[in-house]
Formats: sequence, C-alpha cells, structure tokens
Amino acid sequence: MPKVLLFDTWGTLVDHYSIADVIEPYVYESHTAQDIAQSWTFQKKYAMFYLTLADTFIPHPGLNEACLRWALDFNNVQLDDSAIKDINAQYHKLRAYPEVLEALKSLKAQGLILKIVANPSKQMIEDHSKFAGTYEYLDEIVSNGEEARAFKPSPKVYELGMARAGCDKDDILWVTSHYWEAVGAVRQGLRVAWVNRARQPMLQIGVEPTYTTRHLLELANLLAAEK
Repeated sequence: MPKVLLFDTWGTLVDHYSIADVIEPYVYESHTAQDIAQSWTFQKKYAMFYLTLADTFIPHPGLNEACLRWALDFNNVQLDDSAIKDINAQYHKLRAYPEVLEALKSLKAQGLILKIVANPSKQMIEDHSKFAGTYEYLDEIVSNGEEARAFKPSPKVYELGMARAGCDKDDILWVTSHYWEAVGAVRQGLRVAWVNRARQPMLQIGVEPTYTTRHLLELANLLAAEK
C-alpha cells in the first residue's frame, strides 16, 4: 500500500482541452475553439519532449504562449497580441475531470499524502488547482520545470519526485493519465498507476504499470480495497 501519491496534473487531474471555453469568445465558434485547444495541447507536449531531449529548457508560461501562437497559425486563425496574451493568462481556467474531486477526497480519507509533480510553473499549477477545486486536497506542489529545468519523461523529473516524496521509493505511487509518462516512472523503478481515461491501447514494449484504471475514482477504490 503506498503512502505518497505523486500526480501529474494536465490531462490527469484537470482537462487541458477545457481551455476551449476560454478560446471560444475570441473565435466566435465552438468547433474552431476545440481545434485550437487540440493543436495547442499537441504542440505543447511535443515541444516539451524535444526541448528536453535537446537538453534545452524554455520555461512556462512563455513556452505555453509560443505553442498557442503555433496553434493559431496551424488553424489559420489570426488574433492580435493582446488577445493572445489574454488567452494565455487564463490558462488556469481548466476544469477537473468529473470524478477527480470525489477521488481525491477518498484518497485523503485513506490517509494518503497527495503531491503534484508537473511541468508547468508552480504558480500555474496553483492557479489551475484552485480554479478546478483540487488545491485543498494537495499536500505539496512541485514544478519539475522550475526545479529540475526538465520536462517529463526526463529521469530528472522522477528523481526530483522521489526526493520530494519524503519516503522510501517502495511507498510512492506515481499517478498519470499518460502512458509515456508511466514508462518513464517504471524505468526509474517506481510503482505506477496509469489512469487510462482516453481508453488507449497499451504499447507492447514490455512496460506495464502497476495499476491501469479507467478513471481516478476507480484507482481510489482499488487502493481502499487493499487496506
């Protein structure tokens, strides 16, 4: 039974595609807003991958704005600088997934320590956690972008998480909705929960998470049953 859960946040606790709600008033059409949100998320993830592989670091929220500009260009949408900066400044307006608050409440009731280890700046994580309602359940927020100057799945991120967990490695459970992040955690010898809310097939490369669930509440129930 783990003692400390280390969470990803974008795509695991909060829905980064819900930023379309912020974008829509600027583009006047929901489908276009969704397209931009999809492109923005894709490019941000891809950029963090290749920057880390290139041993180059560009911090958030600057990188976030650069990826928004790319997404607008990709979708042939023109906005002035003030609108772009306003959208980027509202990136904290991300909804929690439907089951997340109930799941976090259950995990806290089980006596578990809950921490976020994630790519955004600490301020960005705090802001969207407060907006989504997850903040009150968190024991600590760690920005690996700021502290390790590297993005997931760099080994530096997992090393930072283990150092900040405050317990033995065997007492840590790394929780993410991204299989590629789970692979990095498994490679560092960590127990991992893959919250596969996107219903993706597992890549058959010999790396299997400790738990695979459809949503976070299912994981909370599994851990409760193990006590």
